[in-house]
Amino acid sequence: MKKALILHAWFSKPESNWYPWLKSELEKKGYEVWVPQLPTFDGNAPDLETAIKFITDENFVDKDTVVIGHSLGTLLTMRLAERMQFGQAILLAAWDYNDLTPEHKSFWTNMIDHDLCKKNVAKWSALISDNDPYVTKILAGEVADRFGAEKIYCGAKEHFSQDLGGVTEVPEILRVM
Repeated sequence: MKKALILHAWFSKPESNWYPWLKSELEKKGYEVWVPQLPTFDGNAPDLETAIKFITDENFVDKDTVVIGHSLGTLLTMRLAERMQFGQAILLAAWDYNDLTPEHKSFWTNMIDHDLCKKNVAKWSALISDNDPYVTKILAGEVADRFGAEKIYCGAKEHFSQDLGGVTEVPEILRVM
């Protein structure tokens, strides 16, 4: 069975943004979809190891799983790709450098190992907004280049969030799966 894991942004919930829409669309296509509430992502200090353990303990991700990460969920996607194999990674509003934000320090005990990520996940796609106030179009393009990702320019989607830009659907995701 085809599977998809949707990793939400910091301070988001599985019921917010475009996540319910995507879950429904993927289920119509025969996917088993998991959109978990990520532990510690609702607080001021999201913890990478807690989130990784939560995901790996479920034994959901395998070599055929598509992992879709949004904002901080993209960093979690990359860190998962350093540790395990899965079928595809789709990144929305992605950055891959230590942003020096104290709240994100658990994600930056070391820099991302892009080569290991590419070894574990063969197909990468990056959806890029023209007017994201946090992740510029240039930065998102550079991230895509480091992963050898297909770049999908989505126009003015701000940070791909409902609160910032009113984004409740991202049909471009379906086109890269």
